[in-house]
Amino acid sequence: MPEDNYPQPVQADASGIMPKVATAQNIDIPINAAAQINPSFPYANAIDRLNDYEYYTRLFLGRHFQAFNIRVDDERFNKAYANLRYVMVNFAGLVSKICADMLFSEPPVIKVPEGDQDFIDALWEENSMDVQAYEAALSGSYLGDALFKLRVGPRIDGQTDSTVIIEDITPKIYFPKVDGFNVRAIPGEQELAWTFRIGNQLYLRKEIHTPGKIKNEVYEMQADKIGTQVSLGVLGDIRGLLPETDVKIQESLLVHTPNWKTGDRYFGLSDYVDLDSIFFAINNRMTKVDNILDKHGDPILVVPPGILDEKGQVKKKALGLIEIGDGEQGKPEYIVWDAKLESAFTEIEKLVDFMYLTAEISPDILGLGEGKSDSGRALKLKLMRTIAKVARKKLYFDKSIKQVLYTAQLLAKAYGLKVGGKPLQGEPVMPEIDWQDGLPIDNSEQIDTESKAIDAGITTKKAAMMRIYGVDEKAAEQMMADMKKEMAIEMPKMDPKANPFPEK
Repeated sequence: MPEDNYPQPVQADASGIMPKVATAQNIDIPINAAAQINPSFPYANAIDRLNDYEYYTRLFLGRHFQAFNIRVDDERFNKAYANLRYVMVNFAGLVSKICADMLFSEPPVIKVPEGDQDFIDALWEENSMDVQAYEAALSGSYLGDALFKLRVGPRIDGQTDSTVIIEDITPKIYFPKVDGFNVRAIPGEQELAWTFRIGNQLYLRKEIHTPGKIKNEVYEMQADKIGTQVSLGVLGDIRGLLPETDVKIQESLLVHTPNWKTGDRYFGLSDYVDLDSIFFAINNRMTKVDNILDKHGDPILVVPPGILDEKGQVKKKALGLIEIGDGEQGKPEYIVWDAKLESAFTEIEKLVDFMYLTAEISPDILGLGEGKSDSGRALKLKLMRTIAKVARKKLYFDKSIKQVLYTAQLLAKAYGLKVGGKPLQGEPVMPEIDWQDGLPIDNSEQIDTESKAIDAGITTKKAAMMRIYGVDEKAAEQMMADMKKEMAIEMPKMDPKANPFPEK
């Protein structure tokens, strides 16, 4: 199986902005057919998606001026802000971080009651899945898509022993052949493609996944046109890289996770898809207010006649003052301008409220809500919409993580591999996931709830311990065993007839 790294795709121009072209986005053109009609890369039917990725990435990183400069008329946008210092508030990054934090700041508990728990634990640990899942949720929030790839190979360059490797890779290089009549189906052909440069020559690298096979191809590029196919030798000596490789399992090694989507599309939607106009409006108003306050932050001094030397010995402009007419009297004073900015700040407050509402983010999660939450239940009620938003994302991540772990077991079984020194015992099993809510734990309230459940006979002490302390089944069993040992210790018995104060 190929062992390769996936660089960011080279964009169509030096600025990193994908070219704007008119595309029929709703028409699914097979990749190979598209290349024959218009042999260019990036593929015509993917341009809009890649443009969105670039746009939303800049919003997430706080490069809002550059982002909006992509989407609005360049000349009009630049003219409007030519003499202004642009001020932005990065609510975009805030929205994505909140969602990722609630999904994976408390790692989910992976269980295989009928499988090899030790192997699954080692697989999760060796591949740093806590970190990878968090980063996938973060980028998936703003891009709209996340992508996991599985492969077989040494974890560290120079090692000889192969293992199962799980990687969170960018969806910017992902070009599946989607069936327009069944967008829910796993595509029968999935292509990873990106450009790279050797010297002055630009090349296109393709890795085409079909059930049981992976094809590797390299093409010369002329600007954005796909040219002649060349030997894989241009890539250098990459262990295991062949023009075509047989994979010993039929499951796809690429697992796509949409952020959220509708039933008529394959790719996911960004969390910013209905928020960018609000981001623009907030930044615009903040920019205008900030520049107005700066402009009038240094008031002009008004002085009575006769103070200034009209022969030019005093530069009135440099002193920041003006002289009133001869017929006017008065003491020196500053001209103060009343900006009347109350309506501007009122608009900003309303825009922020609309942002919270549309983004389904409760101010209480930022500590900005009104009133105090006296219990975990009260806080959850205030965060109901935010919790529902995160639960929507869990629907997709639950399915994809289970598939990733199941496929990893299939690979380990087919190739006889160990992970963390542990081989797979038994047959591959679809895992179960216990998700956490990512909210602060009110231990006293949780213990009280679990105690009532135990008294009512609707749960066990072991299950209650697992939920309260966030431990796995083995750890809970050990805790119960320790408790039994402590309870078995008997206090020394006292003889009621013995003298409590014996003579020395």
